[in-house]
Amino acid sequence: MTVQILQWGLFSFMIGLALSLPLAAVHYQNSPKWTRIFTNPRKLKSAHLDFFTQAFAAGFAYVLELALRTPFPSYVVIPLIFGTICNPLLLLIEATPLHRRSFGRLLYLAVRATSPLALLFAWFAIAWKALPPSMAALFALFVAAGLVMMLAYKPSRLEDEHGKP
Repeated sequence: MTVQILQWGLFSFMIGLALSLPLAAVHYQNSPKWTRIFTNPRKLKSAHLDFFTQAFAAGFAYVLELALRTPFPSYVVIPLIFGTICNPLLLLIEATPLHRRSFGRLLYLAVRATSPLALLFAWFAIAWKALPPSMAALFALFVAAGLVMMLAYKPSRLEDEHGKP
């Protein structure tokens, strides 16, 4: 499975490179043709960067797999590859009006419901396999502290739901 992780990482990297062209057209040239397609330039930029980030993450998974000298099982690799492509795809769909229309909306909702969870599962499985017990415990404490802070936080009556007065 090592080669597939690297190939999909390269695929993600190439999409990130390809998105630099419409990104330049939207941000620097303010091209009407491209701004009609990509109605949310901020999401386009986020998708562009996230494809690069996911390519880096796939490369990191490849290096971890080599360092551990054991291939990751299919139940880890398949969600990892799915999330590597579909997480940035969510941002790309949000950059267009597609996520508001029939088929595009269905695709967007399906990917939004599955991709983040698949990627989260894959990385937790990799961490479970790769981290020594002391680091895994430290990570668990970090997550638990974050959950306690989230549960304990109570916005004041003067703040709205976004924390602004």
